[in-house]
Amino acid sequence: MYGNAEQSVVDSYNIVDSVTGSTTDTFPTSFPFTTTSGDMDLLLPANGGKGTETQAYRLEILITGKPAGSAVVIVAGANEGGPIEHICSLAVTIGSVVEFGDWRLADTIVLTSTHLAACSTLVADSGNSRPAKFAFDAIGYRYIKFYVTSLTTTTDLRIYARHF
Repeated sequence: MYGNAEQSVVDSYNIVDSVTGSTTDTFPTSFPFTTTSGDMDLLLPANGGKGTETQAYRLEILITGKPAGSAVVIVAGANEGGPIEHICSLAVTIGSVVEFGDWRLADTIVLTSTHLAACSTLVADSGNSRPAKFAFDAIGYRYIKFYVTSLTTTTDLRIYARHF
């Protein structure tokens, strides 16, 4: 039936998190069962939600920054009333691939740790002087949160996501 969440969709990229002026986050050290938000709420219609179902079976991430440099990004997920769960950590290199103006695309993304099975957390085109992409299986999560825990030379970062 048309309009049901079981259908496959391909969404456009949207900025879901940004850092300006070298501001970084700290990953939590306590994990109370009180999560009620994130950078993405996958039940919102803009993120593929329809009622209590989500079409965001898989999320694909692109990262841009300025100037060229590096970052560490921790990706976490949660459900309402549950704890933040580490999905993976990413070592990101903002290289010479121009997005627009001073903004550069991440051309290298390296998974430095994963909580989920390696087959559900993937990096594509890393280190090839092209936009590197990171994707993971978002089934079972309502909220996705990005923690930018470290920046080297790069001062501004944008994290884009799309669901499919």
